[in-house]
Amino acid sequence: MTVFERVRLVRWDPAAVSEPIDLLVGDDGRIAAAGPGLAAAHPEARKGGSGGLVSPGLVLGHTHFYSALARGLRVDIAPSKDFAQQLEHLWWRLDRALDDVTTRWSGVAGAMDAAACGVTTVIDHHASPEWIDGSLSVLAEGIGEVGVRSVLCYETTDRNGQAGAKAGVRENERFAEEADTARMPRLLSGGAPLFAAMIGAHAPFTLEDGTLDALGALCKSSGRPLHVHVAEDKYDAVESRARRGLDPLVRLDRHGCVPKDTIIAHGLWLSPEEFALLEERGAMLAHNARSNMNNAVGYQAALPSLRNWMLGTDGMGADVLEEFKFAFFKHKDSGGPLWPDAYLKALGRAGNFAARMLGVEALELVPGAPADLVHWDYPAPTALGADNLAGHLAFGLSSRHVKSVMVGGRFVIENKVPAYDAEALAARCAEAGDRLWKRMTDMERKA
Repeated sequence: MTVFERVRLVRWDPAAVSEPIDLLVGDDGRIAAAGPGLAAAHPEARKGGSGGLVSPGLVLGHTHFYSALARGLRVDIAPSKDFAQQLEHLWWRLDRALDDVTTRWSGVAGAMDAAACGVTTVIDHHASPEWIDGSLSVLAEGIGEVGVRSVLCYETTDRNGQAGAKAGVRENERFAEEADTARMPRLLSGGAPLFAAMIGAHAPFTLEDGTLDALGALCKSSGRPLHVHVAEDKYDAVESRARRGLDPLVRLDRHGCVPKDTIIAHGLWLSPEEFALLEERGAMLAHNARSNMNNAVGYQAALPSLRNWMLGTDGMGADVLEEFKFAFFKHKDSGGPLWPDAYLKALGRAGNFAARMLGVEALELVPGAPADLVHWDYPAPTALGADNLAGHLAFGLSSRHVKSVMVGGRFVIENKVPAYDAEALAARCAEAGDRLWKRMTDMERKA
């Protein structure tokens, strides 16, 4: 058992901050109890820490860990006049260069970043078109080495030919079956699997109708929702309307690709009718403010009218609280009406979404739930309660206040010290980065 003494328990939605109490984590990796006097009643329990805040672990609603090895990229990249060229010159070159080694270590690098930021579950959208079969299992192993949970899919696309598209569908199917059958003790943490599966697809403008039919059929047979980029750039929407005579989300829906809990990443150029369809289907919009700003693709102005949205980083690191701040400030800069409490609710929705994907009742600090939590060393300079928790996140609390991170009752970080050899893993990640950059250069020369 592990006990956290005199901590204030935090809930994102509805916002709540308790008075100082004790939190007890059982030997089964689940929350056992919360209340006064638990430390005294269980003197044999390991001391997890005292004071400060304890919250549910953060959930990263959309990312690409394959970009984790792209920081400081030492590869010549041709200038890009628009987003489509940026995809061709940089990201589609990078994903083609990924192999088993670089995929694994991108997972390790991304997971270490996530853990340091208080993220306990990541929802990742993977692509490695030169090495598809088995790629999600290797990515899951890399993330799992750090101890963070993951919800993974493969980014199916026709941009590399029909054979590549079929291989992408097969990889999603294979990994979904693995996620169903691999829920054995060694892969469980606090009653929840370390990895789960969704069905993945790239943007609609890279998907032919036959591939969409296959993806829709797989969503139905596997019982899993799709994870897909839609209308990140205006081109995706314009191409669909000009070539197909349909809005892109309507087109996906006609192929059975928008079941409940589908993740629609970005959605910047969706029509009002598509937003209504998104809500009707119970799909989730993943809002990636920093990525949208970096790529200059537009601003998501529809947030105030949507019920179902959460925060993602789209591969720009794993710091969800930094994304919280950027998303809020960009919204205010654009004249939007939302206040920080709307973004706090988004954290709660992401936690509920991840719980559904992982097949558990809740990822909150309630008895019986997996002990996925963060202990924050945050000396609030002003009063802190449910009514102003969102303001503290927008203007104060940040990843630098992460003291300890626990996943399924196991410390991933304890008193700012990782449970893994961070220095050794970082060195291996750097080697993998060099390998990836060399492969990008060599493949470009051969092209």
